[in-house]
Formats: sequence, structure tokens, C-alpha cells
Amino acid sequence: RPIRVTATSSNGVAQAKGMDTEDSITLTVQWKNISDGTLGCAVYTSSWVAPKSDVHSQQRFFYMGSKGEINCDQGHRGCTVGEDGKPFASVNPLFMKYTPTNGYFSGQQSYGVRSFEVFIDACKSCNTGGKVPSDFDDGSIATVHTTFQGTAILEAGRMSLDRDGQPMDLLYEGGEDSMHPTKIEPHVFA
Repeated sequence: RPIRVTATSSNGVAQAKGMDTEDSITLTVQWKNISDGTLGCAVYTSSWVAPKSDVHSQQRFFYMGSKGEINCDQGHRGCTVGEDGKPFASVNPLFMKYTPTNGYFSGQQSYGVRSFEVFIDACKSCNTGGKVPSDFDDGSIATVHTTFQGTAILEAGRMSLDRDGQPMDLLYEGGEDSMHPTKIEPHVFA
């Protein structure tokens, strides 16, 4: 579970356009393994200021553990296309199919459409009384209960930025195995 968040940012591009906001934000998050108490750390960066690129947004994930690593490049999905007379391109074949088949929309199975469909189906089943919102706390869709940690990390990051990079501790009630942060406080160095 996440236990501490420290944020840094860069600025300049948005400010030059009259917007008082960060260009990019980086969060360093310390995680605690609740089964054995070991610590890990993750670095998350989000930027809405980027030069023209071969993909709409660079989306990368890298995990290095004690027994292996995972390296994903979601922006490229492992599929690139080179054609004479056209610029080299990366395609995202599963997110959305924009071209019609026989004149009709044919992107129903892309995950961009499927994510909306799953959400709408969940709403319909709640509205008809077949299910209640807590039935979806299993991770099948994002709910307030499945996004507690992510929301707490983002809030702690904002608090850290507003305090010039002061680390923020995520606190939990209900014992060492609780997964829902209940409070965020500035870290006090001993």
C-alpha cells in the first residue's frame, strides 16, 4: 500500500501562455508490502506539454522487482508501420477503430468502446435493481472503493507541490492490512 508521496514539477510553457499551472508533475511514491513490511518505490510522471511525436501520448510502464522486470510501451503497443511516401507511424489497433467496414462503424470491440459499454451495463443493472454499486468493487470497473489509493496519491501529490515538495504520509485506520487511506499528513522527519 502507498505510505508516502513526494512531488516535484516543472513549469514555464503553460505560464508563458498565461496559465498558472505546472507543465509536468512527478510523484515519488513509497509503497509498503503489507505481508512482510518491505518497502518499494515508484515514480509517476504526467506531462501535458510535449512536442509533436509519433504517438498521441507517450505511455510507458516499467517495473523492476527482485526477480524480474516488466517494460511496457503502451503508446506503441508493439505495432509500427512504415510505408513509402508516408511518415513512420505507430498504431494503436485495440483502442479505437476509426475506419468503417462496409460504410458502418466497426469499433465495437476496441477497448475504448468496451470500457464505456461495461460502465453503462453496470449502471443499467443498478437501475433495474439487479445489482448494487458495491457489487462492482471487485475491480471490474472503477469505483470509489477501487480508487481510494490512486485518489489519495494524487491528493497527497497536490499537497506536496503546494508545500514546496514536502513529503506527505498516507495514514490508515483498521490495522496494518488496511488498504484504504483515511488521512494525509505532512511527513515529520525525526
